[in-house]
Amino acid sequence: MEQAQAKSWLEQVDGLLYRTPQRAEREVWVAVVRAPRSGARTGKLIVALGDSPAEAAGAARARWQEAWRELSLLH
Repeated sequence: MEQAQAKSWLEQVDGLLYRTPQRAEREVWVAVVRAPRSGARTGKLIVALGDSPAEAAGAARARWQEAWRELSLLH
């Protein structure tokens, strides 16, 4: 996933992107998005790590799509 794609996808799902403070020894990015949900099911978060914004968003997207497929099978 490219940087622009990552940003666009995070905006579509109202996701957020964080990174470790610049003074940290190693820069790590964290993508946080709500998992897709159906009905009154309790909401869940997807938290994914990466060495770049695109890597973190890509990992979150993969988990989000997996959750979406599971929901689709139930309906």
